[in-house]
Amino acid sequence: MKAKISEIFCSIQGEGLYLGQKQIFIRFAGCNLDCDYCDEAKAKSNDDFSSQSLGEIVEKIKTFQKKENPEAVSLTGGEPLLQAAFIEKLLPMIRKTGLQVHLETNAVLFKEFEKIAEMTDVIAGDIKLPSSTGKDLWNEHKKFLSMAPEKTFIKIVITSNSKLNEIQKAFDIVNKVSPKMTVFIQPVTEKGEIKKPKKDFFDSIKKISLNMKMNYKILPQQHPIWGIK
Repeated sequence: MKAKISEIFCSIQGEGLYLGQKQIFIRFAGCNLDCDYCDEAKAKSNDDFSSQSLGEIVEKIKTFQKKENPEAVSLTGGEPLLQAAFIEKLLPMIRKTGLQVHLETNAVLFKEFEKIAEMTDVIAGDIKLPSSTGKDLWNEHKKFLSMAPEKTFIKIVITSNSKLNEIQKAFDIVNKVSPKMTVFIQPVTEKGEIKKPKKDFFDSIKKISLNMKMNYKILPQQHPIWGIK
C-alpha cells in the first residue's frame, strides 16, 4: 500500500494553536478544492509526488524523531483525507513512536474523517469561505466539525475578497457545534493579486463577534516571516 506524498520534512509549526511546536510534516499530494490563496500549489497537483509505502514513511519519521526531537507528526497537504484509507493504516504506526498526531484539513470530507477520528489527537480544521473556493461548503463543515469538537480548532483564512456575511456564517456554525472551539482568523499571506483585507474589515469582524458573543484570535502565518518552510 502506497500514498502520494509531496514531501516529508521537520520544521516549526507556523500557524494556529500549536504555533512554535516542532513537528514532522507529511504533506500528501492532491486536493479536492481550489482555493484562490493556496500556498501549496505543488501539493495541490496530482502530477508532482512520490509514491511511498507505510514502511518508508515510518522510517523517515523515526529518523527525524532521533535527530530533531519533534513533539508531533502533522498530516497536511493538499488534502490528506483524500488518502484516508492509507492514513488509517499509518496512524497506529505513528502512535507507537509516542508522537502526537495532528491533522490539517479543509474540514469537508467528514465521511473519510470518521475512519481516523479516534486515532487523531489534534484537528486543525479550515472553514473555507465561498469567496475563496467558489463553493458553498457550510453543510459539509458543520458535519465535519461536529465529529470531534473537543480535539478541533478552527482556522479561517481571509482575503480582500472575503465577505462579512461569510464570517458571520462561519461564527454561527462554530457556536452551534461547540462555542469552546478556538478560532483563528488568519489574514492571508499576500501573493500576487491576493491581498489582505483593509483595517475596517477587522473592525467589522470585531462588531460581529461581540454581537454573537464569539471569541477569536487574529494570527497570520508566521513561518514566512521566520523564513522557514
